[in-house]
Amino acid sequence: MSMNNTLRAWTFFRQGVRIQGAHEFTPPVLSITKTDVRTGAQDAPIPVDDGMEAMSCQIKFYGIDSDMLASFGFTGGGPSRFTAYQGYLGNGISLGTKEEIEGFVTTVTPDARGNSALAEKAMTVDIAVTYYRQTFNGKELFEIDPQRFVRRVNGVDTLAGLALNVRL
Repeated sequence: MSMNNTLRAWTFFRQGVRIQGAHEFTPPVLSITKTDVRTGAQDAPIPVDDGMEAMSCQIKFYGIDSDMLASFGFTGGGPSRFTAYQGYLGNGISLGTKEEIEGFVTTVTPDARGNSALAEKAMTVDIAVTYYRQTFNGKELFEIDPQRFVRRVNGVDTLAGLALNVRL
């Protein structure tokens, strides 16, 4: 169902704790690796889905946040869990998405330190994503779990048949 809706607010959490100064979030880009295959009986190559590109996302927050920076690199006990909640207004009703992300911080980039607007100085962190799930008003849109060979789109696991054939 297509409808007119507008993003109105969002929040970002790490391990269930809200990142207070978060003011810019770039969700993971979902991208298929395309390979062109051409056999001897074809006039032109055809595109083939050859898996997905690596996923990453980015969050920018004011000041310094030790909870967020604790996710830098490999951490014992498994990957950090991040959650982004987004609120939309559409056709007079409130809608929401939830993005669940697992991974670790790969890059920490502080803003340049000048002599004015110091309160607006921020840090940007890049997160290598090892798991991603997005829901819209409780309906699953995507679940990408490369380690478990899962790629669900609108609740349909597009890799299930292949996983069964290779006994995963």
